[in-house]
Amino acid sequence: MTAEPEHSPAESADVREARRAIGDHLGRAAAAAERGEAADADRGRSAVADLARWRERGRIDDRLAEEVARAAWDAVQDATPPPPSPEAGPTEKTRPSPERAELHRRAVSVARGLRELGYHVDDTLLPGPDMAAG
Repeated sequence: MTAEPEHSPAESADVREARRAIGDHLGRAAAAAERGEAADADRGRSAVADLARWRERGRIDDRLAEEVARAAWDAVQDATPPPPSPEAGPTEKTRPSPERAELHRRAVSVARGLRELGYHVDDTLLPGPDMAAG
């Protein structure tokens, strides 16, 4: 049995969302490595070691924190439909799909939670008026 990182009951929802995103991200990477789907053997071993370190200590490095934030924003982009063709003429402005809105909410929460946990996250991955990520 693996130990879960210590969690305070006073943690913000953003921190809980960030922890969940870290666990999901590392779990997927380690599973891919175990199936032999890692880009190279060293990266596969690194993914398994990163997951073990996360489970044991509840910490990852800033590089991984940025990967987690980037993956959250990539999910938003994947759920965003392509812009309409200019030949199609003017289009009516529509609201984002509920799926995209939830992914966007989650990406914002993950980025904020990573910051609360003390990780450095590139400014382009943080929510704000000049946010490049979404």
